[in-house]
Amino acid sequence: MPVKKVDSVKVVKRQPLTYKILIPSPYRYCDPDTMISKNWVELYKAGKEYYVGKARYSIEIIPDECGNGSAPELLGKRNTILFVNQLPIRMGKIQVANIEMSDSSYLFPGTAYSFTFLGKRYKLEAKAHGEDVFQNYVLLLNGERVFREVEAGDAYFALLFAGDLDGDSKLDLVVSVPLDNESLRVFLFLSTCAPPGLQIGKAAEIEDDFSC
Repeated sequence: MPVKKVDSVKVVKRQPLTYKILIPSPYRYCDPDTMISKNWVELYKAGKEYYVGKARYSIEIIPDECGNGSAPELLGKRNTILFVNQLPIRMGKIQVANIEMSDSSYLFPGTAYSFTFLGKRYKLEAKAHGEDVFQNYVLLLNGERVFREVEAGDAYFALLFAGDLDGDSKLDLVVSVPLDNESLRVFLFLSTCAPPGLQIGKAAEIEDDFSC
C-alpha cells in the first residue's frame, strides 16, 4: 500500500514584543520627538480609574536651566503615567490592584504593601542597608526579587502603577527608581516578560539626567 507523503509543517516561533517607554518630563539626553509617535499608547488616570488609550501629547522646547541652550519637554494631555510604544491589551478601562499608586507612594526600605489583584494576594516589600545612602536596595514581590540597586542615594523610589497592562490578568508594575533627585528612571515590569518560573520581568526602562 503506497504511503502518502505529507509535507512537514514549519512552526514559526513568535518573536517577543519589544517595548519602549517615556514619561511626561523634560529630557536632556533623550529626544522624545524622535521616539514617540501617534502610534504609541498611554497609561493614564481619570478620577479613580485607570485607562489605556491612544497617546495624546505635545512637545515643548524649554530653557535648560543647568545645561546649555534648551531642552524638550514631553507633556501629556491627560493625567498620563506612562507612554508606551505598544501594549497587547484592549484600549479602555483596565484592571488595577487595590493599592495606593502615585509618585508619592514611596518604597522606603522597611516598608511593605499588602494588596490583592484579581483574587490573588501580593506583598511588595523594600529592603536595604544603611540610612542616608542605601546599600543593596531590593524590591521584593511575594519574596521574589523584582530588582536590586547596589547603591541608592537621596532619591525616592515610588510605585506608579500595579495592575494588568498586557492582557493576561496577571500583575504588572510601573516603578520610578531614580538614582538621585536630579534624574529620572522608570521601569516597566510585565508578567509576559517574566523569566521561566518567575512572576514578572523588566520589559523596558527610560532614564535621563537633569543635574546641574
